[in-house]
Amino acid sequence: MYNIYPIAWIAKSSAFLEYVSSATSEKEFLVADFASGEHDRVPSFFVNVLSEISPSVPKRTVVYCTDLHALRLDSLMGKLEESALLKDVRVVHAKLETMDEEAHLRPDMKEHLEDNPTIMTWLDHHLKEKKSFPQETFDVGILNNDVVGYLHEYYKEYSDAAVSLQKVHKVLKSGALLIVTMPCSLYVIDNVQILESLGFELLEGFDIDLTNGTVSIIDREASPESMSPLNHYSFLVFSRT
Repeated sequence: MYNIYPIAWIAKSSAFLEYVSSATSEKEFLVADFASGEHDRVPSFFVNVLSEISPSVPKRTVVYCTDLHALRLDSLMGKLEESALLKDVRVVHAKLETMDEEAHLRPDMKEHLEDNPTIMTWLDHHLKEKKSFPQETFDVGILNNDVVGYLHEYYKEYSDAAVSLQKVHKVLKSGALLIVTMPCSLYVIDNVQILESLGFELLEGFDIDLTNGTVSIIDREASPESMSPLNHYSFLVFSRT
């Protein structure tokens, strides 16, 4: 399972499992896969796998995958359709730093929802009408595979990293979880300092040695250089304050 869905390691976090279990009465549990690209493992995990490894899950989880590259989202849409995941996954063309002002369901996604109105959530209706993400919307946010590093290094010429992460904070509910996976795997930058300065609180951090499954704790004082070494899977769990 972990080879196919590396993000399944987040189930090692008691903070994550307790949070998910506390939301079992929620009609709709909304997850944001921020800057998803064309990768379908995050939505696949939340829709298909989480219920197998958690004793209790919300009644319905719906995952919203966002990216600023439309072609990546169209590729993702095709994968989701092949995997029959479109009932509970959405693809939304949105840039992090302006997603509270402009966020568009991809045309094929919009057509699918119009053809299947019974699967629509309140957020689907909002996106169709207002074309933006409202504040305090999501229960969980995912920044997968060193997105914080990408924002500060690779994308810094045409993205404002601080504003982008402030908008992530804005669209998450108070008390929501933000999960950052593989911090510093490509760009060594202090994820904890950056995110805590923007209104997040580090709850837990874990590093898994993939050669033997050994799980180690990452605390607040851990050096960024020590995170996400080769053949390890690392993640940080924050609360949105």
